Amino acid sequence: MKNDELTAGTEWGTVPEVLRIRGKAMGEKQNKRELILAAAQEIFFAKGYYNTTSEEIAKRAGVGKGTLYQYFDSKMDIFMEMHRLYIKTYTEKMSELIQDDASFEDNLRRMVHFHIENMQELARYAIRITSETPPEIDNAKGKEVLMDLKNSIHLVMDRLIQNGQQRGEIRMMDSRLIICYLIGNFLGISHLIHLDQISAEQRAELEQEVVQTVLHGLSMENSPASAI
Repeated sequence: MKNDELTAGTEWGTVPEVLRIRGKAMGEKQNKRELILAAAQEIFFAKGYYNTTSEEIAKRAGVGKGTLYQYFDSKMDIFMEMHRLYIKTYTEKMSELIQDDASFEDNLRRMVHFHIENMQELARYAIRITSETPPEIDNAKGKEVLMDLKNSIHLVMDRLIQNGQQRGEIRMMDSRLIICYLIGNFLGISHLIHLDQISAEQRAELEQEVVQTVLHGLSMENSPASAI
């Protein structure tokens, strides 16, 4: 399928690079399952869920329709699995940012930078994809994906916190409370970036403010400037 054939229908836009699926090589053969998901991602983003057919996905992946159904039961199954792979891809990238020999502040700064750099693009993606989520997807399946996302993010955040606590850099307290606080910060940042369309310079300032607020709180007594 040519790239210009992917411009028809209702477009979601460009695939966010942080979520891009790539088929992985397995010896001399390709992992067909990931090739199918990568092909589906490109077509879903170009044409939308309803304007995409299983035949198009198979053709884009370079496999027969019968082969596609050896890996997935339906187009909806591909759609749901695509989101599960998004979660895996995104949280793996988050986990790679945490260095066991680095300070809590340095690890936190990398994570905040990662979210700020990607939140605007991810917010646009979420709005597009939510508008076309198939109604056939029942609440149980939707909740299952959301729980996968929650649990995956919590595992990464818990590693960040445990590392900081073991180094004696942050308080020994219930990590769940710290995770809720950090996630709340990231969600707030995403709304701010999406609504205000802030510049790269403003994003750098925002990154610094978020890190300092997490480390020192809102009190003037605890702020770095108060120690000068």
